[in-house]
Amino acid sequence: MLVRIRRDLHQMPETGFDTFNTMAYVVNSIPIAADAYDGFSGVFYLPGKNTACIAFRCELDGLPVKEENLFSYASENKAMHACGHDAHMAIMICTLHYFIQHPFEYSLLFIFQPAEESGGGAKHMIQKGIFEKYKVQYLIAAHVYPHLNDKIGCRSGVLMARSCEIKIIVQGKSAHAAHPEKGIDVMRTLCLFLDWITELKIKSSPSLIHFGKMNCGEVCNAVAANGILEGTLRSFEDESFDELRCQMIDKLKEMDEKYHTLSKICFSDGYERVVNDEGLVRLVSQIAKKDYVTMEPLYLSEDFSFYRKKCPCCLYLCGLSSGEDLHSSRFDLKEEECLKAVEMNVSLAEHILLKDGINS
Repeated sequence: MLVRIRRDLHQMPETGFDTFNTMAYVVNSIPIAADAYDGFSGVFYLPGKNTACIAFRCELDGLPVKEENLFSYASENKAMHACGHDAHMAIMICTLHYFIQHPFEYSLLFIFQPAEESGGGAKHMIQKGIFEKYKVQYLIAAHVYPHLNDKIGCRSGVLMARSCEIKIIVQGKSAHAAHPEKGIDVMRTLCLFLDWITELKIKSSPSLIHFGKMNCGEVCNAVAANGILEGTLRSFEDESFDELRCQMIDKLKEMDEKYHTLSKICFSDGYERVVNDEGLVRLVSQIAKKDYVTMEPLYLSEDFSFYRKKCPCCLYLCGLSSGEDLHSSRFDLKEEECLKAVEMNVSLAEHILLKDGINS
């Protein structure tokens, strides 16, 4: 079942909140009615004798990436499940089927969330009031991860970085290439800024600053009058994150004064740090035993981070043997490697029940 579901979903990726067809497939794959269902997201609730609730979460959305794989179940849309969200849905549907067939004493909630990649999805689910309505005490999520092979990876505390996107818009003055002194060259200014960023990276480790997109000028034989530079900022510490943003703002002001440009820098709201609950991680380690790997903090980011305001949370990594990284246009996985995540979900719920709560 896991193979069929994952491959069906891989062929029909949708992005952002436009996950109506994906959610319809999920609904048709589960023999109980969805709750808190709005067409593009929803939850499934299995009430138990104990109203205390354990929740699981997966993402519905893909990425605006053109798939380069040629296998029979490759994407049929102009998007791709290049981050494994198709596998996450298949894992959760299989977990849900298990608990339908094996009624559980604790109540269980299965959250199908849109718009993880583009932002807003986790906040949307929180705003629906599901954590209060279903008395959620713990939240668990799996994320497939290449290069870990048959291992389960996790860590207590910070697993993933705080992040935001950066957009810098700079305005100068155009002039013919034969008379560059009559213009204000934005391309030169942005290149100098990037040189400064290279030095800042060395000083700011272990934070990460990366600019991957730059557009300048209109024609090859004129001074570039306008430019846009886009990148990302990531850090494991909020203080470092805020300090680096201030340093970039100050540097652009300094360069505007020196080179007579006009700059504007914008930071997206971004994601908070993914911080795992120590007790839940301890259970993951006990269940995985020799297959457990303590991860170093990752520069990845996830909007799962917002849920920890509502209850103790744990995001663990399901290892894959794939040589292609997440977000690659050639990313793929072996479905049988995802079975250990179904087993981990079931075991975590059972261990929480046996301990009558992890902190008791």
